[in-house]
Amino acid sequence: MNKANYTAFDALQAGLPAEWNDGGLREKIKQNLNSQHRKIIVLDDDPTGVQTVHDIDVLTAWDKELLREAFDAPESLFYILTNTRGLDATNAERINREIARNVQAVATEKGKAFTLISRSDSMLRGYYPLETDVLAEEVAHLSGRSYDGHLIIPAFFEGGRVTYGNTHYMIEDQRLVPVHETEFAKDKVFGYESGDLTEWVEEKTEGRIQAAECLVIALEQIRRGPDAVKEVLLGATGNIPIIVNVLTYADMDVLSLALQQAEGQGKAFIFRTAASFVKSYAGITNQDYLPKEKLVASGQEAHGGLIIVGSYVQKTTRQLEQLLAYPGIISLEIDVEQLLDPTQYGQELGRVITEANRQLAAGSNVVVSSSRRLIAVDNKADNFKISQKVSGALVEVVQSLEVVPKFIIAKGGITSSDVATKGLSIRKARVLGQVAAGIPVWLTGDEAKFSGIPYIVFPGNVGGDRALLEAVERIEG
Repeated sequence: MNKANYTAFDALQAGLPAEWNDGGLREKIKQNLNSQHRKIIVLDDDPTGVQTVHDIDVLTAWDKELLREAFDAPESLFYILTNTRGLDATNAERINREIARNVQAVATEKGKAFTLISRSDSMLRGYYPLETDVLAEEVAHLSGRSYDGHLIIPAFFEGGRVTYGNTHYMIEDQRLVPVHETEFAKDKVFGYESGDLTEWVEEKTEGRIQAAECLVIALEQIRRGPDAVKEVLLGATGNIPIIVNVLTYADMDVLSLALQQAEGQGKAFIFRTAASFVKSYAGITNQDYLPKEKLVASGQEAHGGLIIVGSYVQKTTRQLEQLLAYPGIISLEIDVEQLLDPTQYGQELGRVITEANRQLAAGSNVVVSSSRRLIAVDNKADNFKISQKVSGALVEVVQSLEVVPKFIIAKGGITSSDVATKGLSIRKARVLGQVAAGIPVWLTGDEAKFSGIPYIVFPGNVGGDRALLEAVERIEG
């Protein structure tokens, strides 16, 4: 990386206008939302998107019966886990169309308005523009309602992701590292080269939308207050991309209030965002990290906890190394090369399952991980097959458990989604809050393989080297 591009975050803040704040913005946002009787529906392409919210439901299915329950619930917000980042483009499109159709049908039946947020990675990986295009197309076809713009808001403050000057950054040790220079931009499936988000839009749309066509909401405009932002939003037409620059929640709250005001004047928007925008736009209050007693299943205290690690990014590997140094941790590594050999798959998995059950029953915390050497090929479809094979093996471990763990941690977006939906058979879970910044905790529902279990969704790209270890230490007190 080019260290000349690194800028001290504090120095940047010091040179900018002060945050705009007349007090109580978040409460105003919440009051406005309550008066509208409108549902905010977040389509989450992996389970980590609830990392900023609490006391809401996340659905892992989108049949009309389940959607009716969600529309009837008192909360203004609910999530639908799509897991599309772990699927190919054809299935991602199909799922977004199905959800849009079912949501529109139930909303019409209930007589309620709704807003769609396509939540994706704060490091810009995922199916953009496919997902927002499909959602906008379906809503227009079914309801006649068209969108004036789609807002691109990758800022995720809890994970140190901010946007300034149309460039998206990762904060590391107070340095601003452009995300297009990180390992995440080199993703085998969702990689990109552009640093300026207007140029990123041009790159991702393959020139269909030119960089110069994008609207931009500059940080300096946000710090002049909601009226200045609303003026930009009122000029949006034709589902134009709108790039949003924000450094803090105070900035995001100004944006959210301006959006409500523009929507009140007839504007309609759809969103491609990371997790922080949802908290602001839905008026979610701050909450302390969950205490130990919320992180261990009642009645299962004598058993060990289960940590499933599938993510291959270097951040995860460093975190895993730190965790395995913790006293009493049992490491069970699945050899990926053996998984890919049909003659050895069953024997390798059987070894891990047998030992996992034995150690959990004995009260030991067990880490089940895939071997760290990444096996990758140039073909995107084959890379998907390899990742799905590994994730499928981790799911099979969970499915085969006979001992109820006192907690479950799943590390990595695809891994945590597959463990939730296939390993634990969750249809609806309650988001309790977070164990640490950007690390959400679900409580599994009655239908799950293990009901009433804290399920900790640990993103692959969140936290320092000790973050996974610190989560386990917090649980163990």
